[in-house]
Amino acid sequence: MDLRADILPYRDRLYRLALGITLHTAEAEDVVQDTMLRAWERREEWPQIQNIEAWLTQICRNLALDRKQKMSRITPLSTSAQGEPAATATTSKFEGEAMIALLARLMAQLPSPQDDIVRLRDIEGFSYREIAEKLNLSETQVRVYLHRGRQRLREQYTRIQNYGL
Repeated sequence: MDLRADILPYRDRLYRLALGITLHTAEAEDVVQDTMLRAWERREEWPQIQNIEAWLTQICRNLALDRKQKMSRITPLSTSAQGEPAATATTSKFEGEAMIALLARLMAQLPSPQDDIVRLRDIEGFSYREIAEKLNLSETQVRVYLHRGRQRLREQYTRIQNYGL
């Protein structure tokens, strides 16, 4: 197995996964870099790995969740790109960011493997067959988990929008 041929082609998918979890481009880039470093450090295991993409995805997911947890403990004062306080940002931009943060929070509350399946299907755009192969599930299981995950997201979102819970 070769780093350039077998590992690096997954960089973009890993970045999208990390970005979906952390919601910060710099953090997502760091997660992908750490994922590549971990993969390189464990290169002696490569011949035994049957699905390199699933292995890399799991490393990236774990690192991103760890990074997100660390970020939640530290809440920096945000500013806009021009150095203005965030309070001067437009309302629509704020609402959009709040919506993304809410959806990310709701997705993080989904049980496994629903969270992975919703992310892979709705954010990454994988087919049911690809998801089934990655997660070692049947396509029927993927469809059921996806339906349940989406249903739970809808219910939680509606409850929050209607009642502020």
